[in-house]
Amino acid sequence: LAGIDTEWRKTQCMPREVCVDVGKEFGATTNTFFKPPCVSIYRCGGCCNSEGLQCMNISTNYISKTLFEITVPLSHGPKPVTVSFANHTSCRCMSKLDVYRQVHSIIRRSLPATQTQCHVANKTCPKNHIWNNQICRCLSQHDFGFSSHLGDSDTSEGFHICGPNKELDEETCQCVCKGGVRPSSCGPHKELDRSSCQCVCKNKLIPASCGPNKEFDEEKCQCACKKTCPRHQPLNPAKCVCECIESPNKCFLKGKRFHHQTCSCYRPPCTVRTKRCEAGFYFSEEVCRCVPTYWKRPLMN
Repeated sequence: LAGIDTEWRKTQCMPREVCVDVGKEFGATTNTFFKPPCVSIYRCGGCCNSEGLQCMNISTNYISKTLFEITVPLSHGPKPVTVSFANHTSCRCMSKLDVYRQVHSIIRRSLPATQTQCHVANKTCPKNHIWNNQICRCLSQHDFGFSSHLGDSDTSEGFHICGPNKELDEETCQCVCKGGVRPSSCGPHKELDRSSCQCVCKNKLIPASCGPNKEFDEEKCQCACKKTCPRHQPLNPAKCVCECIESPNKCFLKGKRFHHQTCSCYRPPCTVRTKRCEAGFYFSEEVCRCVPTYWKRPLMN
């Protein structure tokens, strides 16, 4: 039991002396070297009682170390520089959500109030990194943006961390769209824009590419005909033109004539009318003469 207790104490979450590569710590360019290349500082490490917990620092101080900086090609000899390193002073087993908050706030909260700028200006930040004069090290632009928005209080941290349209997934520690919006929620013709969490068309076209009388329909994600047609000339969606229902041939089969202006069939009046037909006959407007009554049929419009 004594051996188990000893092993337990040796492996618990606490500050441990480690060797840190200076170039990797500050993201130095490939033509910049430090001598010595590594420094000895304390960082949190060890095991927690649960797989859902991680060993994380809860307080930090900053220690300054003087090193030689060498830049290739050698325009001058090695120059001494003073660099500040984060030194963990206490640790705690924390949940994933707490760890996510911690990495964006612990550095700023633990800074001394009197520390305003570094003793030496930085010249080695890599691309997409910004030099932070408070902690004298390079921070990625993503982390730098978070630290500038987060306050000391934990109020509304979901909005600050993930933005207005997203929320933090505690299982994956990733920002996901609110309301459970997923790519499968967008339908066959749309895809999820992960920045705005909105479903947008996969093949969005500019209006000019849709052709005359057509516009791009954001709902259907395709070019749609927007032409307005009169009642007697309904829309042909395939051609996006107004077409007549009637035609000269259709009107002829009805015994009528085709009127081009109104796209309709009409029957011209008879020029000669018989005042009275014999018994068993009636006057037909179609043929303009008397015909047998049994020929009579309902008038076609």
